[in-house]
Amino acid sequence: MRIITNRTGNRVKTPLRILSILRGRWDGQRQPALQALADIGHEVVYIDQLLDITGYYKLVNKIRFDVAVLWGNSLENLLRSFPGDFFLEEMRIPYVSLWTDNTIKHQFVLKEINTPLHRAMFVADTCVISQLKKLGWRNVFYLPPWHIDETIFKPVKIEPDLACEISFAATINPYKAERSKWRQGWNAKMHYAADALIEKCRKFKCYIDVYKELGACWDANSIEFNKLSHALYFEQKALAREQIIQTVGEREFHIVGIGTATTDRSNVIMHEGRSWHDLSPLFCSTKINLNLTPWPNSCHHRVFQIAASCSFVLTDWRDDAVKLFEPDKEAIYFKYMEELPELIDRFTRMPEERERIAMAGYHRFLNEHTVSHRMAELSNKLYELL
Repeated sequence: MRIITNRTGNRVKTPLRILSILRGRWDGQRQPALQALADIGHEVVYIDQLLDITGYYKLVNKIRFDVAVLWGNSLENLLRSFPGDFFLEEMRIPYVSLWTDNTIKHQFVLKEINTPLHRAMFVADTCVISQLKKLGWRNVFYLPPWHIDETIFKPVKIEPDLACEISFAATINPYKAERSKWRQGWNAKMHYAADALIEKCRKFKCYIDVYKELGACWDANSIEFNKLSHALYFEQKALAREQIIQTVGEREFHIVGIGTATTDRSNVIMHEGRSWHDLSPLFCSTKINLNLTPWPNSCHHRVFQIAASCSFVLTDWRDDAVKLFEPDKEAIYFKYMEELPELIDRFTRMPEERERIAMAGYHRFLNEHTVSHRMAELSNKLYELL
């Protein structure tokens, strides 16, 4: 357990004593949000150890907390690790959850904590808000990617070893491997539903919203839908990434990330993944940074990371994204994957235009989208909820 130091000396009239708990793979990426809350003037305590349930009770009982702020993956892992009543509910500590992915696919677990003490869910996709409300959630609020720290993602010098025309920072796993991994133990009805959705995804080369497509026929709170939505999330990601490799054609294409996919295409260069906090050198050394978004409306956090690095991004159109970064001025969007070759060729030849768009996106990020902006929004909302 550690107390996050306030680096700014800022004070608020009524500081909140905030608890957060590590229990997820990607929690390190979320820590800038805790720092930002501490810098506002709140007292932030972070349990960064994996404990048994007795250990959590002992530590949490030492301090009287006003609220717990939990990352979505950590909350889900806590619920799965300790079946039965959630210990924050038993201890009567109010809590909120912050999500970076589609919360719908976690409903089988989350349905148990649709309670007054779970004061709110903050999600990064406006489409998911309406879907969650249909499922009975009341306090669901929009909070676009909230953990991008401008001291981590920032403009840096081009590194000659990374310099390239097109790159994609992403996990690339073979579609067949993802299908095999996530469909174990399925019945024929589940296979049929998933295959039909994947066929549509394959045909139209676009993301298909699983809840919109299957929600009328499947109970979103059921274990079957939980398995379907998880599988289709990973299957669609894998398929889209295979499709983008095909769409780029013979152009040299650098892919940087973890994953097991291989390719026999000589123009596709697979690189080992870089630490999440060391991606700015890649973004700044790339003329065109590609992005794909595996959610209905939201803007992928990678777009914010690229903008924070004052770099050029070419990403798929999402209704939320175009409100956060203006099309053709702060980011370039494609509605159909078939548009990519022409857009890549055009902007490869237009260095001044790329620089102008990258600079505009960078200023938009600094003025509106840093982790400090998001945590200020959260802080104000917490006072309303408590």
